[in-house]
Amino acid sequence: MTPILALYFLFPLLSQGGAAADPWSQVRLTIARDPYTSSDHVTLCRVRAVNFGSRSWQGRDLVFEARALSGGSVVRQRGRFGLELAPYGSLETLVALPGRHDRFEVVPLPGNGSSADPEKKPRKRSKRRPRS
Repeated sequence: MTPILALYFLFPLLSQGGAAADPWSQVRLTIARDPYTSSDHVTLCRVRAVNFGSRSWQGRDLVFEARALSGGSVVRQRGRFGLELAPYGSLETLVALPGRHDRFEVVPLPGNGSSADPEKKPRKRSKRRPRS
């Protein structure tokens, strides 16, 4: 009887192991032009993440790439969310794409383990002495 109870409590933990590494099995991204701004030089887009699962996700782990498709060229901009994406909740962020565009797509990227990410580099400390 005891091994059955152990498997009963262990099985849900094992089944969440694959889902814990990949939020994109539960989170969907959408992108649309921001209707509240207008510019000839920059297109602002709202990227929205909707969680269809019962697990919460850190916003910094939800990395994406927004693409503006115009003619033969593609303009790309990477982004991420802040805060925490609650179960069955949603988050939004703004992305600025240089130029004027009408067609967009958003693609999820792997987590934040990349060392080439400029946001993960340590900041330099100031060598100024405080005023006395």
